[in-house]
Amino acid sequence: MTQPIDNSRSRLLPNAVASHLAELCEIAGRYGIRSVAVIGSAATGSFSPDRSDLDLLVDFGDYRPGLAKRAIGFHREVELLFGRRVDVVSMHGLRSPHWKAIHEANKVPVYAAA
Repeated sequence: MTQPIDNSRSRLLPNAVASHLAELCEIAGRYGIRSVAVIGSAATGSFSPDRSDLDLLVDFGDYRPGLAKRAIGFHREVELLFGRRVDVVSMHGLRSPHWKAIHEANKVPVYAAA
Protein backbone atom coordinates (compact mmCIF):
# COMPACT_ATOMS: atom_id res chain seq x y z
CA MET A 1 0.00 0.00 0.00
CA THR A 2 1.22 3.50 -0.80
CA GLN A 3 2.02 5.51 2.32
CA PRO A 4 1.21 9.18 2.99
CA ILE A 5 3.99 11.74 2.79
CA ASP A 6 5.45 12.26 6.26
CA ASN A 7 6.02 15.95 6.83
CA SER A 8 5.60 18.35 9.72
CA ARG A 9 2.56 20.03 8.16
CA SER A 10 0.63 16.74 7.78
CA ARG A 11 0.75 16.35 11.55
CA LEU A 12 -1.43 19.46 11.83
CA LEU A 13 -4.33 18.03 9.82
CA PRO A 14 -7.60 17.46 11.68
CA ASN A 15 -8.17 13.89 12.85
CA ALA A 16 -11.18 13.58 10.51
CA VAL A 17 -8.68 13.88 7.65
CA ALA A 18 -5.47 12.44 9.11
CA SER A 19 -7.14 9.19 10.13
CA HIS A 20 -7.85 8.35 6.47
CA LEU A 21 -4.59 9.36 4.77
CA ALA A 22 -3.38 5.81 4.09
CA GLU A 23 -6.68 4.97 2.38
CA LEU A 24 -6.59 8.25 0.42
CA CYS A 25 -3.14 7.37 -0.88
CA GLU A 26 -4.28 3.91 -1.91
CA ILE A 27 -7.20 5.41 -3.84
CA ALA A 28 -4.93 7.99 -5.51
CA GLY A 29 -2.54 5.24 -6.59
CA ARG A 30 -5.34 3.17 -8.13
CA TYR A 31 -6.49 6.15 -10.22
CA GLY A 32 -3.00 6.99 -11.48
CA ILE A 33 -2.84 10.31 -9.68
CA ARG A 34 0.57 11.98 -9.47
CA SER A 35 0.05 13.99 -6.24
CA VAL A 36 -2.54 15.08 -3.68
CA ALA A 37 -2.41 17.98 -1.22
CA VAL A 38 -4.96 19.10 1.34
CA ILE A 39 -5.94 22.76 0.93
CA GLY A 40 -8.62 25.00 2.38
CA SER A 41 -9.86 24.88 5.96
CA ALA A 42 -8.34 21.46 6.72
CA ALA A 43 -4.89 22.86 5.87
CA THR A 44 -5.27 26.20 7.62
CA GLY A 45 -6.71 25.16 10.96
CA SER A 46 -10.28 26.40 10.50
CA PHE A 47 -11.78 22.97 9.72
CA SER A 48 -15.05 22.13 11.49
CA PRO A 49 -15.70 18.36 11.66
CA ASP A 50 -19.44 18.99 11.69
CA ARG A 51 -19.67 21.52 8.85
CA SER A 52 -16.57 21.67 6.67
CA ASP A 53 -16.08 20.06 3.33
CA LEU A 54 -12.63 18.81 2.35
CA ASP A 55 -10.59 20.47 -0.39
CA LEU A 56 -7.94 18.51 -2.30
CA LEU A 57 -5.44 19.86 -4.83
CA VAL A 58 -4.72 17.03 -7.27
CA ASP A 59 -2.26 16.47 -10.10
CA PHE A 60 -3.90 13.88 -12.34
CA GLY A 61 -0.66 13.34 -14.25
CA ASP A 62 -1.05 12.87 -17.96
CA TYR A 63 -4.23 14.02 -19.58
CA ARG A 64 -4.79 11.03 -21.85
CA PRO A 65 -8.22 9.68 -22.81
CA GLY A 66 -10.02 8.36 -19.74
CA LEU A 67 -9.12 11.31 -17.51
CA ALA A 68 -12.76 12.19 -16.83
CA LYS A 69 -13.52 8.63 -15.74
CA ARG A 70 -10.48 8.62 -13.41
CA ALA A 71 -11.36 12.03 -11.96
CA ILE A 72 -15.00 11.10 -11.33
CA GLY A 73 -14.05 7.75 -9.82
CA PHE A 74 -11.47 9.34 -7.52
CA HIS A 75 -13.95 12.02 -6.45
CA ARG A 76 -16.68 9.50 -5.62
CA GLU A 77 -14.36 7.25 -3.65
CA VAL A 78 -12.87 10.02 -1.52
CA GLU A 79 -16.33 11.38 -0.69
CA LEU A 80 -17.32 7.89 0.50
CA LEU A 81 -14.05 7.55 2.43
CA PHE A 82 -14.39 10.85 4.29
CA GLY A 83 -18.18 10.82 4.58
CA ARG A 84 -18.43 14.46 3.54
CA ARG A 85 -18.39 16.65 0.47
CA VAL A 86 -14.97 16.81 -1.16
CA ASP A 87 -13.92 19.48 -3.65
CA VAL A 88 -11.22 18.21 -6.01
CA VAL A 89 -9.21 21.01 -7.60
CA SER A 90 -6.97 20.12 -10.54
CA MET A 91 -3.51 21.68 -10.37
CA HIS A 92 -3.65 22.20 -14.14
CA GLY A 93 -7.04 23.89 -13.94
CA LEU A 94 -5.91 26.37 -11.30
CA ARG A 95 -5.18 29.43 -13.42
CA SER A 96 -5.60 32.40 -11.07
CA PRO A 97 -2.22 33.64 -9.78
CA HIS A 98 -4.00 34.78 -6.61
CA TRP A 99 -5.41 31.32 -5.81
CA LYS A 100 -2.22 29.56 -6.90
CA ALA A 101 -0.23 31.63 -4.39
CA ILE A 102 -2.72 30.98 -1.57
CA HIS A 103 -2.83 27.24 -2.18
CA GLU A 104 0.94 27.00 -2.59
CA ALA A 105 1.47 28.76 0.76
CA ASN A 106 -1.09 26.69 2.67
CA LYS A 107 -1.18 23.26 1.03
CA VAL A 108 -0.30 20.14 2.97
CA PRO A 109 1.14 17.51 0.59
CA VAL A 110 -0.13 14.05 1.54
CA TYR A 111 0.60 11.85 -1.50
CA ALA A 112 3.17 11.69 -4.30
CA ALA A 113 3.39 8.80 -6.74
CA ALA A 114 6.63 6.89 -6.60
